[in-house]
Amino acid sequence: MKKILCVFLSLLFIMPLGVSAHAESTEEGELKFVAYNVSGIPLVGDFQGSGFTTTKQRATLIGQYLNSLEVDFIGTEEDFNAHKYLAAEMENYPYRSYTSGGLAQGQGLNIFSGHRIYNLDRVIWNTEYGTISGSMDAISNKGFIYCLMELKEGVYIDVITVHMDAGFDRLSVEARADNFKQLAAYINENLDSGRALVVLGDFNYKFLRRLNDDIYNNLLLPTGLKDVWAEVYNGGSYDANADDFNYDLSGDSLDRALFRSGSYMTLTPVSKELLTFETESGKTVTDHDPMLIEFNYTLTGSEPVPEILAEPEAEDELILTLKEFVWMFVRLFQVILGLTELPYLIGQGIDILLHGNMP
Repeated sequence: MKKILCVFLSLLFIMPLGVSAHAESTEEGELKFVAYNVSGIPLVGDFQGSGFTTTKQRATLIGQYLNSLEVDFIGTEEDFNAHKYLAAEMENYPYRSYTSGGLAQGQGLNIFSGHRIYNLDRVIWNTEYGTISGSMDAISNKGFIYCLMELKEGVYIDVITVHMDAGFDRLSVEARADNFKQLAAYINENLDSGRALVVLGDFNYKFLRRLNDDIYNNLLLPTGLKDVWAEVYNGGSYDANADDFNYDLSGDSLDRALFRSGSYMTLTPVSKELLTFETESGKTVTDHDPMLIEFNYTLTGSEPVPEILAEPEAEDELILTLKEFVWMFVRLFQVILGLTELPYLIGQGIDILLHGNMP
């Protein structure tokens, strides 16, 4: 009898331990992200689609289109002078960043979210190439914008929208490689490695081009990030020189998405899709297609609430306007100095004539 009683008491002590070991529940769901380069450069952007549109017309149409998408997060690139028209149409995405100004001073990067966003941070590239050559990246403050998105109470994810240096000439490629390195340093120095992270936007990078910007060694490997296209469609292969690398697969576009899982959220990429947005007359309005990225996620508990949760604040419009005028003079001075790039620009033109444009 004593032996039976001892066994019974032992079970009483052991059972709670067994129950608690399985008390942690998991939750699954899906996340959808969109990135769209909206060609908000004054005048130039009016001709970047298959049909002519003004900045206001283009941004209004795109805003209405994006507002109809049922996604979690939208990152826009090149919305410089188009932002106010774009934002006016996107009431379904109440949590957003605010413009950093027009082309002269701004980044052209903004966020529209269906979930609360915090701790906004804008970073300008240390290296950009070209005022009259390259792709003229140095006449704006390109870079990336970071936010902490609160998917639900106790569930946070880091999100970064980027616009890398463009062009496939030697100096532009070197600038983009430096962009990759700068972004990697920012991630490693500032973001909690235990939190899931998504980086998306206009990377101006294709594996297909096989240039020396080297996204794998300069960005992916140092941060633990993976490329959605490479993982879902290319068997996890990143070596563009490998015999088994498949260049015929669709989706290896200049617009990309990267990701890594966290301690409380596992991200599994499902798809990368380039959508088609056209006007009623069948014309496109930018030189990019909207990019839709879908993930499945698994949650394994709630993470600690970050110490700082600061909501985005708009800068005074008058201050922004005054800054824009100042920056216009700065850009004009840059262009004058940039005339020294003329021989390089001529060389670029000759190279394109001889070898054609990059895919």
